[in-house]
Amino acid sequence: MRSRNLKRIGTAAVVSVLLFFGEAAVAQTAGVSPDTLKITVEQALQIALSDNPNIKIADAELERVDYLKKESWYALLPGLSSDFQYTNSIYKQIFFSDFFPGGKMEVGSTHSFAITTTASVPLFAMGLYKNIELSGLEIKAALESARTTKLDLIQQVKNSFYGIVMMKESLNVLEQSYKNAMESAQNIKKMYEQGLASEYDKIRSEVAARNIMPSLTQARNGLELSKMQLKILLSLKMDIPVDVIGDFSNLENEINVFNNSLPYNFEMNSSLRALDIQLEKMNKTFELVRSQRLPVLAGFGNYVVQMQNNDFTFKGIWPNSLMVGLSLQVPIFNKFATSLKEKQTKIGIRQIELQRGLLESSLSLTAQNSINEMQRTKIQLESDKEAVEQAIKGYEIAKVRYKTGVGTVLELNDSEVSLTTSKLNLNQTLYDFLKAKNEFEKVQGIENSK
Repeated sequence: MRSRNLKRIGTAAVVSVLLFFGEAAVAQTAGVSPDTLKITVEQALQIALSDNPNIKIADAELERVDYLKKESWYALLPGLSSDFQYTNSIYKQIFFSDFFPGGKMEVGSTHSFAITTTASVPLFAMGLYKNIELSGLEIKAALESARTTKLDLIQQVKNSFYGIVMMKESLNVLEQSYKNAMESAQNIKKMYEQGLASEYDKIRSEVAARNIMPSLTQARNGLELSKMQLKILLSLKMDIPVDVIGDFSNLENEINVFNNSLPYNFEMNSSLRALDIQLEKMNKTFELVRSQRLPVLAGFGNYVVQMQNNDFTFKGIWPNSLMVGLSLQVPIFNKFATSLKEKQTKIGIRQIELQRGLLESSLSLTAQNSINEMQRTKIQLESDKEAVEQAIKGYEIAKVRYKTGVGTVLELNDSEVSLTTSKLNLNQTLYDFLKAKNEFEKVQGIENSK
C-alpha cells in the first residue's frame, strides 16, 4: 500500500516537472529563454519522495519482503517432484541358494529404467507457521525502514532548502554591504579630490570595499553548492538551473509564539518503532526455536513406473506401483542444540530491551536539546533584531559624522562591518531555529511537509 502511495506521489511530481519543462520549451521556441526551475519547499519534498534513490531502494525492499512472505506461505502447499533413473548393471546382482546349480543365480536385467513421482504435504509443522509469522514481521520492519528513510529525506530536503534561503539572504546582505562600501569609497574619493579628505582615508575606504569581495565570492559559491546539494536530493540533473521560492518573513511570528514547555512523545519515533519490531521478531524467533521440540507430521505418496531388459529398448511392459502414507518425525535427542539456541535468543531479547532503554534516554536528550536550541534562538532573535536596528543607526550616524569632519574613516568602516555582521547573525539565528525544529519533528516521527 505504501509503495503504491509513493508511486502516485511520484507520478504527480514527474507530471509537474514535465509540464514545467514543456512550457519552457514552448517559450524557447517563441524566442524567449526558458526560466529557472523555481520550487517551493512542498514541491521539493514531493519530487524528492518520488525520485530520490533511497526511496526507490526502500520500495524495492518492500517488494522483496513481500515475495519472502509469499514464499513462507507456499511452503504449506504440496510438493511434487519427478525423477528418471537409468541403471546399467555391468555385473548383475547374485542370488545365493542351494537349489540353483553352483549355488547361485544372476537376477535382474542389464538395463533398467524407472520413473518415480513423489508428492508430499505438511500436515502439522509448527516451524512453518512460525516462519509465516516472521515473514509478516519482515514486511512490518521493511515498512518502518521505508518510513525512516522518508523522515531522514524530509529533514535533509528541508535543511537544504532553507539553507539556500539563508545563503540568498546572506548574499543580499553582502551585496548591500559592498554597495555601501563602494558608495563610501566614491564619496571619499570626491572629497579627497576637493581636498576635504586625506589620501589615507581614500585608500582605507577602497581597501575596505575590496575586502568584501572574497566574502561575496565565497557566499556565491556556497549558494551554488547548496543548490547542487538540493539537486542531488531531488535527483535532478546538475545542468538544470534551480531556485527556491521562500523566505524567512513568516518565521519570526512562529519563533515569537514558541513555548519551551512544548510536550513531546516518541510513540511515532521510527528508530524506537524499529527496535520494537526487532524485539517482536526475536520473541517470534524464540517460539520458532522452541517449535523444534514438537513432532512434524507429513503426508506422502510415491508413484513408480519401471522396466528392465537386456537390449536397451523402451519396448515392453512398464509395470507401475503406487504408495501413500504418513510420516511422523519426533525429535528425541539433538545434542542440546535447541536448548542452546533458546538461551542465545533470550540473550538477544535482553540486549534489545537494554538498547531500547538507552535509545529512549538518547531521544529525550535530543528532543530537549532541540527545544533548548529553539528557545535560545527565540532569545537571540530579539537581540539580533535590536543589534540590526542599532547598527543601521550607527552606520547612518557614522556617515554624517565623517561628512561633517567629526568622525574618521575607521569609524565609518567599523559601523559598516557591524551592520553586515548583525544582519548575517540574524539570518543564521532564523536558520538555526528551523534546523532545531526539523530535528525535533524527526525525533518525534512527525512527517511534516512544511
